[in-house]
Parts: sequence; structure tokens; C-alpha cells
Amino acid sequence: MNLSQLYYFRKLAELQHYTRSAKELFITQPTLSGSISSLEQELGVSLFQKTGRNVELTKYGAEFLVYVNAALEQLDKGVAIMKGYSGESDGGTIDLGCIITVQTDYIPQLLNMYRQDSDHEYEFNISQKPSQVLLENLVKGENDVIFCAKDDISSDITYVPVVAQEFIVAMSERSPLAQKDYILPEDLLGSNLISYREQIPLGKSVKSLLDSLGVDNVKYSFDDESILAGFAVNGVDVALMIDTFFLRNVEGMVLKPFYNNEVEKKKFYHCIYMAYSNKRYHPYCVDHFIEYVTEHQLDKNDQSMIFFD
Repeated sequence: MNLSQLYYFRKLAELQHYTRSAKELFITQPTLSGSISSLEQELGVSLFQKTGRNVELTKYGAEFLVYVNAALEQLDKGVAIMKGYSGESDGGTIDLGCIITVQTDYIPQLLNMYRQDSDHEYEFNISQKPSQVLLENLVKGENDVIFCAKDDISSDITYVPVVAQEFIVAMSERSPLAQKDYILPEDLLGSNLISYREQIPLGKSVKSLLDSLGVDNVKYSFDDESILAGFAVNGVDVALMIDTFFLRNVEGMVLKPFYNNEVEKKKFYHCIYMAYSNKRYHPYCVDHFIEYVTEHQLDKNDQSMIFFD
């Protein structure tokens, strides 16, 4: 058994196709087939089985892959660290996904701070999508790390809190609530309330929060702050939403803080998380970035704030 065989095995397990795997490994298909066959003979078990034109891991192959991933991950990290010591940085690219509300402020600030504090010069491929899509892409391995709302899509995802976004009440200048300095849960009773649709992670969290406060006269139908603001400023609806850059230039919009009660006057904050797979292989550059963000995570112990996911 040699190191090349393990890399070949991992690639074939990933793509489940001999021709495509050989192409990405820059070897011929017969070379790949011979290497896998030799590995199976040495181990005494079949690692793959045919399924049409593709192959899939056997139960032995799936178990062996866990050990191969762990071994190669540690090896790659060791090589990267040694190259770093010698001044020969291996660089690396991190595929980062984020929701639009952190794309214009938090992400640029984070990456600038990371580059200033780090000796490594990694490249970032940044894509912007809704939380649901980002989480699905993370599970499929299309992103290394993402910044999004929390959801229960998979137990293989680790979440690190990074940003607190204030939950506010928005309305037109004509609304009776516009005359108040702040809004309490009981002030919302009797109003036409709108918020995010329940099918998205943020909508689930908002509904859970409002249900706990006894606010049940809410229409959950909207995707983001821009459309919520549009309905609120042009009609009789009152929007319950996150305070984001979407609201900065909406003419006629009135924004009010939302407190839990008259005595404590605590505001509500929705958490945005860095999320990454705790099962998939990460190159050294990805692990280094994850460690950095984790060290600078949001402190959720502030008693003056009420956090919700």
C-alpha cells in the first residue's frame, strides 16, 4: 500500500466514476483501476461495487474511507505547516458562502481582519445565497464554510455564532405605532402584522419567538426585508423583521426598537452563524480560518440582549 493509492481511493469515493476520477487525478483509467484492485487485494475486501456506469462504496469501503480521510487530512495539515515554517506557503482557496445581509459589512470586515492577523495568504471564493441553499450546498461539499441562519438540516454541521442582528418593528409614518418611542409585545395586538415565511430558517425562528410572546396575529409570507419594508411603508401592515441595510433608504419608513417588557426593556437579536461540516475533509487553510473565526465568535452571554436562533 502506498500514499498514491489512498489519494486515488479518496477521489474515486468522492466522484464514484472511474473515468472522471482518473481525469482529475491526471492518470489513465487503467492505472486507477489497477491501483484500486491492488489495494483491495492487499486489504482482502471489496471497496467498491458497480452500479450501472458508476461505482459506489461497499460497507467496507465506507468504513475504510473514514480512516483514509482522517489520515490524509492530518498529513496535508502537516505538509502545510512545514511549508509555512520554511517560508514556502502553500496558499489555498476557501469556498465561502454567505447570506446577503452579511455580505456588505461583516464578511469584508472579517476577511480584512483575518488577512491582517494571519501570516497566510489564502484566496476566498465568495458566493451569496439564501440560508437554505447554503446549508444544502455545505452538506454536498460545495462550500467549505458558510455564514447563515441556523437550521436543523443535518447533525453533521457545527455552528459558531458570529453576528447579532437586531429584531425591530417597521411601519409607515401613518401608522398609530409610529408615534411611540418603542414597541412592546402588547402594542402589536390588533395590528396587521407581517414577517418572514415559515419555510425559511429565519421565519421559523421568528414565529417561535413571537409565539412565546403571545403575538399570534402574524402573516408569515415574505422572504426578506426589502419586500417586508415595501408592504409596510405602502400599506397598513406592520413588519416584524431584522434591521439590515435594505431599510436604510426606504422613504417614509419608521423603525422602532422592540422590547420584551416595560421594566427590563431588553431588545431581541437574531444570530447569524458560521457553519461548517464536522464530517467532511478540510484542508489546512479551511481549518485555520475556522479556528480564527471561532476565536472571535459572538459573546451570547450579554444579559442585556435576548438572542434567538
